[in-house]
Amino acid sequence: MLEILQKHLEGPRSGCVVSTWIESLSKKEQDVLEQIRTSNVTVFADLYRDLSSSVELPFKLTAFRSHMKGYCTCQSK
Repeated sequence: MLEILQKHLEGPRSGCVVSTWIESLSKKEQDVLEQIRTSNVTVFADLYRDLSSSVELPFKLTAFRSHMKGYCTCQSK
């Protein structure tokens, strides 16, 4: 139990699983993803489906949508 308590004492992680994944992408991919995020024309469920059909994503649709729409808790810091 002490290990769990100490882990939480160290403070919150920076970012979420989606932001960590985005940081692992190339700069060009990050730029295009940011353009998509701010374009307000993308249905993020469709983007998630297309991405997940070609690469293994470490998150599910809800986390992706939450992050892309800007209401992910990692963005409120």
